[in-house]
Amino acid sequence: MKYSACSGAVRWSGGLTVLKPGQSIDDDHPLVQERPDLFTEAAPEPDIKMPAKPGRGAPAPAVERATRAPGEKRTMAKRPGRKDDDGGQAGG
Repeated sequence: MKYSACSGAVRWSGGLTVLKPGQSIDDDHPLVQERPDLFTEAAPEPDIKMPAKPGRGAPAPAVERATRAPGEKRTMAKRPGRKDDDGGQAGG
């Protein structure tokens, strides 16, 4: 297995092929035979790596509950920048 070492459109006897860095291709592919300078044996770094598992130094993220549990009382915090509510009475 070979991996693309370049990025771009490559014109060769089989037509036009777009290559991305790290794209894999079989060793016996005609493009590899014709243009070996465009490929490498070295496998690329993975695009997505394994995340840290909770308990291995990374704390579990805090999750906020969106709904109230039965019997739970919640208070509403006043929003900054608002004047006292006039009870729906607009104007004067």
